[in-house]
Amino acid sequence: MGMLIEGRWSEEDRIHSAGAFVRPASVFDQEPRPEMIEGLGGEPGRYVLIASLSCPWSQRALILRQLKGLASTVPIHIAHGPRAEGYSANGGAPWIVPGSAVAILHLHQLYTLSHPAYSGRSTVPILWDSLDRRIVSNESAVIMRAFDAVQVDPLAPDLTFLPDRLRHEIEELNAQIHAGLNNGVYRAGFAETQAAYESAVQEVFATLDSLERRLSRQRYLLDTTITDADWRLFPTLVRFDAVYYLLHKCCRRRLVDYPALWAYARDLYAWRGVADTVDFQVMREASFANDTSSNANGIVAVAPDVDWHAPHGRQRLGPARAALRGGGSVEIEPATLTVKA
Repeated sequence: MGMLIEGRWSEEDRIHSAGAFVRPASVFDQEPRPEMIEGLGGEPGRYVLIASLSCPWSQRALILRQLKGLASTVPIHIAHGPRAEGYSANGGAPWIVPGSAVAILHLHQLYTLSHPAYSGRSTVPILWDSLDRRIVSNESAVIMRAFDAVQVDPLAPDLTFLPDRLRHEIEELNAQIHAGLNNGVYRAGFAETQAAYESAVQEVFATLDSLERRLSRQRYLLDTTITDADWRLFPTLVRFDAVYYLLHKCCRRRLVDYPALWAYARDLYAWRGVADTVDFQVMREASFANDTSSNANGIVAVAPDVDWHAPHGRQRLGPARAALRGGGSVEIEPATLTVKA
């Protein structure tokens, strides 16, 4: 995979300890500042979301951008192309960094433009400030919180996926799901010892089994109110059968073998704008080409034969609701994001 060490690209990658995959912490993991939140809604074009359609962490940020109506104020740039020195910025062609005259080929050059002595991996998503010409954050959870805090239309209900009354439960769920599933599938796929692999797989399926029980009795992770926790979970579920089941050897069961989880995933997929963030071909091709060293010939497995548009029937567990920032909640029509009277 490679990484930057004191501002210089190296093919070294410090992501394993005793044969187990360890996700590095980010030096750009900072809480969104009030002036940044104000700028996201009030200064169109200043902040640019740089993402990859193959990356689950990117997809989280892309989903929140859609759901919060930020498409007209926060432009996106999709990094794509063969990975040489990490993510290619623009398919191998030069890309002019917003707010500058600098052309880059690799995303790691954006990191050193922002922080010349940076050491670490050059990951996505990135929230780039084109006025100050720096990376604001490369942590999906922080970017999601920043997007969630913006109200683009002051006349519309101020919806939030991080209501204060549920914050503690959301953070607890996020921590459990991240450790056991979101990151667990990578600990399984990147494991270098049998013991590390088996430990990770055990956690993956223990987490899926727990989620199946929970979602068999309620529409979303926190009853009928959809939250940040649901949108953090979805990118892992949408990749599970297509990527993690085979490539990462998480092959005890498929997502479609979990009736509640499979229907729940289709419910989330049906929310307006969410399907636009899903590109199964890009996910599969990028993952099978880059995610592990166990696919030396780069063979891309055929796509699972499933229908993400099939009716999910989750309405029987209650209406879809979203929280209001000032308290309470409203019923939402997921396909249109309109508030029901």
